[in-house]
Amino acid sequence: MTSPWDIYAEELFPICYGHPLWIPEPNQREVEIGDVGWIQDGEFCALFNAMKPQNDPVNVDKGVPLDFKIFSPIRHYMLTGNKITQSRVYSRSIHTRGAEGEVKGGTVPISAGGGFKFQTQSESGAFVLLEPPGKSKELRSKRHIVDYMHDNHASWLEFANASDSFGLDLNEQDIIFICGTIKTTKWAVAAFQGNSFRQKEGFVTGQFGPYASVDLSICISDQILPAEHYRHGPRLPCRTHAPNQCLFVHYYKKKRRSVLWPFKKPMKAAGGPHQLPPGPDNPGVDAPVIAGASYESDSEQHEQGREVPRGYDPVNVLLDYILSQSVETEVAIASDLDLYAIFASTEFPNAADMLTALQQVKPTIEVDERGVGTISVNYSAARNENLLEGEQAHAQADAPEAIPYSDFSTSFPMSEDQGEEIGGIIPRSAATTSDTMGDGEPSIGANIDDMTDVPGETGTTKHTPIGSQAIVHRGVVTALIFSTDGSLVASGSEDTDVFIWDVHGSAAMKQLKGHEDTVSTLAFSRDNSVLASASEDGQIILWDVSDGKERSRIVPDTAVDFLVYTPDGMRLLAGASDGKLHVWSSATYNLEKTITKNTDSVTFIIFSQDGRRMATGGTDSVCYIWETVQLAAENPEPLSVLTAEENQATMCAAAFSPDGNRVVTASDDGFIRLWKAETGEALLISHEHTGPVWSVAFSPDGKRVASGSSDSTVKVCGSYQDKGFPSLSLEGHEGIINAVEFSPDGQWIASAASDHTVRLWKASDGVCTTVFNEHEDNVTSVIFSPGGHILASSSFDGTVRLRPLSAYVEA
Repeated sequence: MTSPWDIYAEELFPICYGHPLWIPEPNQREVEIGDVGWIQDGEFCALFNAMKPQNDPVNVDKGVPLDFKIFSPIRHYMLTGNKITQSRVYSRSIHTRGAEGEVKGGTVPISAGGGFKFQTQSESGAFVLLEPPGKSKELRSKRHIVDYMHDNHASWLEFANASDSFGLDLNEQDIIFICGTIKTTKWAVAAFQGNSFRQKEGFVTGQFGPYASVDLSICISDQILPAEHYRHGPRLPCRTHAPNQCLFVHYYKKKRRSVLWPFKKPMKAAGGPHQLPPGPDNPGVDAPVIAGASYESDSEQHEQGREVPRGYDPVNVLLDYILSQSVETEVAIASDLDLYAIFASTEFPNAADMLTALQQVKPTIEVDERGVGTISVNYSAARNENLLEGEQAHAQADAPEAIPYSDFSTSFPMSEDQGEEIGGIIPRSAATTSDTMGDGEPSIGANIDDMTDVPGETGTTKHTPIGSQAIVHRGVVTALIFSTDGSLVASGSEDTDVFIWDVHGSAAMKQLKGHEDTVSTLAFSRDNSVLASASEDGQIILWDVSDGKERSRIVPDTAVDFLVYTPDGMRLLAGASDGKLHVWSSATYNLEKTITKNTDSVTFIIFSQDGRRMATGGTDSVCYIWETVQLAAENPEPLSVLTAEENQATMCAAAFSPDGNRVVTASDDGFIRLWKAETGEALLISHEHTGPVWSVAFSPDGKRVASGSSDSTVKVCGSYQDKGFPSLSLEGHEGIINAVEFSPDGQWIASAASDHTVRLWKASDGVCTTVFNEHEDNVTSVIFSPGGHILASSSFDGTVRLRPLSAYVEA
């Protein structure tokens, strides 16, 4: 059975941050640039630090090799920065994006009470949660490192294995030289593997960090992930400073050619004959058999009883490749950075395909006068491909079956044009194949009458295989909003683009380009003249709605997860990932103030219908209620505080009653709670759901509340204990309910789920009248237009669907 740390390494290595450590916490001390050691069972174990003198405290305890020479090049190039600015990093087999109240787009710290939903695409996967940023430090002095390793590596191995030293049993290629680190302060790691995990929904709840009172809970389908498949930290005594925790390392390794036979035995490719692929020494034909030397492969080491390198490490394959391709090479030295540069323009191969992929790419091998073979690559060019920054290209974005990289820092190449008009066609989606014209280009708006009536569970259910008009992005849709008058709809995506579409079709759709990372949130001004968009690139762009041109930019001091204009249109508010609430004047867009009541990310800001009150909350267990007039005060203070601290539950979403006197909240502990807005008194606590509740809504008359949960149900209950409204359980979805909403007239309830469908229910009796199945992936949001005439939804498949409600409901 594969160990969790090897699953973790194999799944996360391809996202180009380095070798992922299953055990990020320091082993006696922090991992540092210049450390020499080895990785075992997902943990880096240090021997000594080559960049510190022998008498440094780091080296005094365990000593240094005989004839130790400090690595101190006169000139070296050190890169530092915040390499990971998001709070979640996933393997390519995991999809996760925000719905109402969900942690959105990987930009929100998952701290106390945090939780999120995800979907698996294969039988294995892994992710790491962190307290951003992931701070990086990287030594870019390849020639100095190669020379130093060539001269000193033998003494490192002797030092590690000597009986009077560590007494280990390491192989030559086990020892690594650390040239880069990515560190954070709080983290959680998880890995899974098994046929039962393929194409399943899952969710994460709980806490991590030094003061966590309960461990994380990770559930995939109906299975709780065993405790040995996830861990979190740091675990420290109260008020103890948390040292930096190392999530990823960049490193170099070395391997010599062994002289064991009177002839050169070519390396055996996986599943193939003893044959060498074409290479620099033998372009286009099999490598010649050379007398007088021999190459010792890992399999031959095993056959001779020697221990093979521990755990998953594709750099070992690269070392073997160098030795097999270049007969002049006596010593191969390679880095994980070489691999990321080699595959900068293509998809990083899986472990089983690494050798074949190298044979196809044929990277250039340089051999110096000492017989040291290295890969000749341009790291700078690779960085421009966004691979070394963790921004992986969607190599097969046009393939319908393509699964986009789940790393949420993914971005696409963009033109510098802004406000591009899109007429009769829209950009091709990786997931949309049904709405196409004869030339293969997607069309806007398939015929909504092309429907078939089939029997449903209750009454007649209309399934719409093509159905609605569609806006198509090249990546997951992460933001969706109507203008205040309902005439426009805007969407944002991980493809960095924003679309504005006139729902009446009187104007061409506008494609707005300007962001450099995932668009996290959108907001129309009250007069619909300005669209504000925030991105994981740390920028807020203000767009002119009339022509799609950029007006100006705002650069807050942290990532923004939610944008909204106040009901009077006088201010733009931003909820930030560090809990801050930024307030700008909409007249000048000068910053008026920053409010710091929330301690974790602010993922929702809602207003009462009359605009008198505001609620803010996110990934902590507290929701603040404000009088809107307090936004003009010098030091705003909340009207009341709603807290679910008894369960340390994350408040995922909230909604005001129509009169603004009550607030309902949804939590990841499975509860919905009804509060008195003025005092924060809990009026009603309901635990009808058996899983986390992600979305909640008040009916327009204020008499009912609807909620959607991971248990695949929508619950409707009375909002007054003494009114006797019957509870309804709306069942039919086969996945997590991401969003639920009442129509403006209160007659309908719409729900969106990870089973790829949107359902329309009668609010009076809970009968499902329509199932919309146009989407081809997880549906993350559903909203009615302000007038209730249009129902919109967005999905992982990159599409936004707009449906005239009159075509689906009874007159």
